[in-house]
Amino acid sequence: MKDRITIYLADDHQIVIDGLQLLINNEPDLLIVGTSNNGTKAYEELLDKKPDIALIDWRMPGLNGLQLILNLKNKISTQFIILSMHNDKRYISDAKNNDAFGYLLKNVGKDELLRCIHSVINNKKYFPAEDYVLQEKVRKLTPRELEILKLVINENTTQQIAELLNLSHFTVETHRKNISSKTNTKTVIGLVKYALDNGIEY
Repeated sequence: MKDRITIYLADDHQIVIDGLQLLINNEPDLLIVGTSNNGTKAYEELLDKKPDIALIDWRMPGLNGLQLILNLKNKISTQFIILSMHNDKRYISDAKNNDAFGYLLKNVGKDELLRCIHSVINNKKYFPAEDYVLQEKVRKLTPRELEILKLVINENTTQQIAELLNLSHFTVETHRKNISSKTNTKTVIGLVKYALDNGIEY
């Protein structure tokens, strides 16, 4: 392996690139060889620089992260790590199925960033564990919301839930609206699917 791992950064938010540079620049075995805020520019520079690793945003102007991988995978030997705010397993599966070598959530710390880079450079794929994704997604719902979600799925009406939990009708309705918004569902069937997809026992 070379003395220094060459890295390219592409993200449409400059503050993300600035943060990554701060984390990476002090590492003696890592070298940033270029950055961009645009997928089209990133494509041209990656073809030219051929870094060992490219950390690329899922969504960018021009080409998005997956399009970059698909357009470059047979032209350069760079290993691609997707940067994303999405911890939904569907996004992670898409990244895996489209030849990304790793997937990092933008809220990770320095230790995990470096762990991912070193895993990928050693030809080991790096993706969030499914149980972590599940924990993060379910964490969006408060304990009370989870409780009401299960009661709704089990065919309790708003009035019945209010009586069971000693809450007002208005409070239960507010919780139900919040649950609907957080889970992006509009029907009980949608909530059942959400629960099944996320391993919520009801």
